[in-house]
Amino acid sequence: MNRAAAALGWLLVVCPVQAQTLELRFFDVGQGDAALIVTPERKRILVDAGPGAWPVVPYLQSHHYDTLDLIVASHNHTDHIGGMADVIASRVVRAYLDNGIPHTTATYQRTLRAVEASGAQYVRATARTITVGSARLRVLVPPSRSVDQNNGSVGILLEYGAFQALLTGDSEQYELGHWLQHDSVPRVTVVKVAHHGSWNGTTVAWVQATRPQVAVISVGAGNSYGLPSPQVIEQWRSAGARVYRTDRDGAVIIEAKRDGSYIVLNEYSRPARDHE
Repeated sequence: MNRAAAALGWLLVVCPVQAQTLELRFFDVGQGDAALIVTPERKRILVDAGPGAWPVVPYLQSHHYDTLDLIVASHNHTDHIGGMADVIASRVVRAYLDNGIPHTTATYQRTLRAVEASGAQYVRATARTITVGSARLRVLVPPSRSVDQNNGSVGILLEYGAFQALLTGDSEQYELGHWLQHDSVPRVTVVKVAHHGSWNGTTVAWVQATRPQVAVISVGAGNSYGLPSPQVIEQWRSAGARVYRTDRDGAVIIEAKRDGSYIVLNEYSRPARDHE
C-alpha cells in the first residue's frame, strides 16, 4: 500500500486485501475478543467471535466471506464465544478448534450444537502447526485440561514470512509462564495483550520475551472492570510497543507483507506510517 492510499485512513478497511498482503483485523466487539485473519490467497481464520453476533457476522456478510477455513475459540467464556453459534450458522466452516475444556454455560452448549450441525472438522488443541494458505499458525496449548478457562486459553502464533503475531486469549500469568518455560516464544511484531489488559495478563518476562512493535488491547469502553490497567499499558510502552485499544481506536487493522513490513489502520484515528 502506498502512502497516498494510506492517507484515506479507515475507508481502506473495507477494500479487498491486496495481493501478497495478509490482513489481521481486531474487531471492536466491546468487552470481548474477536480477530479475523485473511491471507493473500483469501483464506480466512477467525479467532474468537465476541460476546454477540455484532459486528462479526455483519462484517463477514458485507464482505461476502461465505467460508471460514478455520475458527479458533481461545477459550469458552461468553465474551469470546457469545457470537460463535451465529457465525457458524451463517457461514461454511471447514474446521473448528477450541481448548477442549468444557464449560457449564448455555452459550457453550449452543456453540457445541452449532459446530456439530455445521459438519466442521473438530481439531484438538495439541501442539501443532496449521498451514492455511501462506500463513502458518503454531498452536500454544494450555498447561493441562484441569486448569480454569482463562489459564486454559489456546495461544496462536501467526507467521507470515517475517511477520509474526501472537494471540493469547485471556491467558493469565500462570499460563504465560508455562509457555515461556515449555514453548519457544519468539520476539514478534504484534501481541494481542492477554485478558483485555488486566494486570494478571501481562508479566515482565512475557513483555521481554515478545518485545512487539505493536500491542493491541481488545476492551470495552467504560467497562466495569477498570480495564485496561495503566500499569500494563506502561509495561508494553516501556518495551517500545505502540499500544492500540479497541475502546478508543475502534477496529485495529494490520496489513502485513511477507518481508515483515506492515501498516496499522484503525477506525477512529489516522493510520500509522508504513514500517518498511
